[in-house]
Amino acid sequence: MNLLIVGAGGHGRCCLDIARDMNIFENIALLDDNHINEKINDCDVIGSVDEMNSYYPEYTNIFIAIGNNKARCKFILQAQEIGYSLPILKHSKSVVSKYALIGDGSVIFPNAVVEANAVIKGGCIIAANSVVNHDAYIDECVLVNTSSVIRPNTVINKYASIGSQCLITANIIIDQDLIVEDGKVI
Repeated sequence: MNLLIVGAGGHGRCCLDIARDMNIFENIALLDDNHINEKINDCDVIGSVDEMNSYYPEYTNIFIAIGNNKARCKFILQAQEIGYSLPILKHSKSVVSKYALIGDGSVIFPNAVVEANAVIKGGCIIAANSVVNHDAYIDECVLVNTSSVIRPNTVINKYASIGSQCLITANIIIDQDLIVEDGKVI
């Protein structure tokens, strides 16, 4: 099984590490506009993002590793239209309840915890050491940054970004596009 990762920046390199940790992909390559024909962390950058269409069906799996929530969502939609499968990247040192729902194209970083009946829709980033408590709902293309806690029955709407070391208390609704600064308690 082959995997194409779109984006070779900081987030893309972290996603590459997680994909390698999963040990299910035979061949992994990168697409990035700024590093064509280079090697990034021992992985070939084989083309630009605009060439995504050219690599299907040689690569049937694609992961959009772009940190900007709206851009990530846009490229996920393009990849789906082409026919790519969007795997979930989940590090072996994360803990995800079998009763949680994780959407396609999401990534769960090391030491993250996703509890029972939490819902994380497609294209989300759950960064290292974050906790998503039971019954929390995270809509599409949301970023939950490092060491943040999302308490029970919280709703985080599309494109929101939760900074590092934030606490989103129980029963809170976070508006679409809202950026929560590092260290905030809401």
